[in-house]
Amino acid sequence: MKTSKGTELPIIRLKGKDYLEVKYRLVWFREERPLWAIQTELLKADDKEALARAIILDESGRVVATAHKKETKSGFADFIEKAETGAIGRALALIGYGTQFCADELDEGERIVDSPVVKSNKPTVAKANAVQSIIDAPSDDLGSYVCKFGKKHKGKALKEIDPDELHSFVQWLTTNIRNKDGVTKEFIEKASIYLELVSA
Repeated sequence: MKTSKGTELPIIRLKGKDYLEVKYRLVWFREERPLWAIQTELLKADDKEALARAIILDESGRVVATAHKKETKSGFADFIEKAETGAIGRALALIGYGTQFCADELDEGERIVDSPVVKSNKPTVAKANAVQSIIDAPSDDLGSYVCKFGKKHKGKALKEIDPDELHSFVQWLTTNIRNKDGVTKEFIEKASIYLELVSA
């Protein structure tokens, strides 16, 4: 594929699908968004597994995407690097860099470096700075927060929703609802932080 600036990026075939490696998505991203930044952080790293977070910020410092990736030593020898690369790849896919070439990383699919694991409790957090008061709240308080919309979860407290289902719902809302109202934004923020707290 060619970027808007004419740079050729090699597409490979992976498990029968076109796939653009994260390193090439970064080239594409840097060409189009030179003033944007990517911050990464290891939230957990021991001798068995690593959990990384990648946050993409625009030129004003506003958070536009957050993604997490967990890897284990049994999955990859270089699991720490793979977790960080996976988080970056997922964050880039969330803002459209390689979405059409990201294989299964936004689905629950086969394992590649930046595909989600089946059980990830680290969903997207829309605005990290805007939720500091939520972060400071105990998980029990957040667990009592009631979902105010949707067919399946309306009227349920966060603690009444299976964490995997809640994670999937938050990711779906973050990815698919472009013009989020205040109720949706609040739900995403509170549910995201609640999931981080209960999985810590």
